[in-house]
Amino acid sequence: MRLYLEFLLLALIWGASFALYRVAVPELGLAVTVTLRLVLAASALCAVFGSPLRTVPAPDRRRTVLWLVFIGAGTTALPFSLFAETVMRSSAGFAAVLNASAPLFSALLAVCVWRESLSGTKAAGLLLGFAGVALLASLRELGPLRVGLDAVALGLGGSVSYGLCVQLTRRRLGTLDSAAVATGFSVVGALLLLPWALVSLPHVLPSWRALLAVAVLGLVSTALANFMYFRLLGRMGATPALSVTFLIPPFAMLWGNLLFDELPTLTMLASTAIILAGTAMSLGWRRTSG
Repeated sequence: MRLYLEFLLLALIWGASFALYRVAVPELGLAVTVTLRLVLAASALCAVFGSPLRTVPAPDRRRTVLWLVFIGAGTTALPFSLFAETVMRSSAGFAAVLNASAPLFSALLAVCVWRESLSGTKAAGLLLGFAGVALLASLRELGPLRVGLDAVALGLGGSVSYGLCVQLTRRRLGTLDSAAVATGFSVVGALLLLPWALVSLPHVLPSWRALLAVAVLGLVSTALANFMYFRLLGRMGATPALSVTFLIPPFAMLWGNLLFDELPTLTMLASTAIILAGTAMSLGWRRTSG
């Protein structure tokens, strides 16, 4: 029961992050919004947990730092930027549906790169899931508007990055505890994006609403949520932990509707159902005790 409650809370938090981009980015700009999100998260996590290398033996620190930089860039800086831009070119719900394909890419990479076994059911799940992505990409409906292929490409790029990095995290940083991983990734993302943010500062003082949105993005949607997620990753493994994305699209659509009156289209709902059904099959979904 506790595991299901953690999943629900994490999905609620991450679903809100898509809508919060629509609050902060117009005033702060994409670079400053994403960077502040990571700076706040890194500061909070370092204050609570200390250095991410605190438990790493000295001989292993160089290798650990290299993997933290590489995987951290692909877990925070790159996908955060890609999905923030996707949201601004589409909607919170549309971006979240694309984000829901991350477990499919994780499962596909596990088979193609790491030669994990692929049953008939899992293969069918991958085909079904990617059929849902193709449906969304081909129709790209957003009410009376039609979303551009650029938004689809950006969102799928973020999902591929998540799918790859969740596999690498388990395989290369599996000995680190969840707090160290979450802290290290946030620090890496903040440092990588800081130069971009410094040359992209807004010329007008942002409103309290935009600043509050960034604060929630950093402290709740990143610091708290990443710690929760990487703890689930350590308990469940790479691809099953990504199944939290089952619940993110509905919550993102809810937040988008509450904050911006965004209404999910029939295409979005159908694509979500197909993607999540395929994801469940590709994960070999089963009940997990918690």
